[in-house]
Amino acid sequence: MLTGKEREVLVQVAAGASNAEIAAALYMSEATVKTQVSRILAKPGLANRVQAAILADQAGFPDRVRAGRHQVRAR
Repeated sequence: MLTGKEREVLVQVAAGASNAEIAAALYMSEATVKTQVSRILAKPGLANRVQAAILADQAGFPDRVRAGRHQVRAR
């Protein structure tokens, strides 16, 4: 089960955002983003960000994931 913040980060990861882009969009440090991404990958046993993006899509995350990384803004 992902936390709310992990879900926000996952939406950004699924949109193809870099750690720096995620940090800027969510007003957190890059180190925090790296920690969140590591936790996101560890919980379901994923190997990389691509698998996380696939999982987000299969789980029906918001359509804004498919909009492209420059249009994604977490709320």
